[in-house]
Amino acid sequence: MQERAFSSEFEPTTGTLRISGVIDEASGGSLREALRLASEDFSRDLTVDLNDVDFLPSVAVGVLATARNAAEDAGVQLELLAHEGSLAQRILVVCALPYRSS
Repeated sequence: MQERAFSSEFEPTTGTLRISGVIDEASGGSLREALRLASEDFSRDLTVDLNDVDFLPSVAVGVLATARNAAEDAGVQLELLAHEGSLAQRILVVCALPYRSS
């Protein structure tokens, strides 16, 4: 299976940031920036759809956890979305990051 490059797409009407591909050390900064931009520097609620992620290592989990904390500190919600049984859902469970099943 060929790995897909990291990509993100923001849907402003639903406040959803869709993440796809591989999130690794090289793309961790891109994920961080996508979260910051989509949430308008953590001034608005954001849903992060992780259902199309191919690889979610510790660097990605750290970025997501930090973003959730920044959102909480700012008084907004950053919700992680993952299908039951998906790679993202399994990683989020192991890392004890709250998520919503889609």
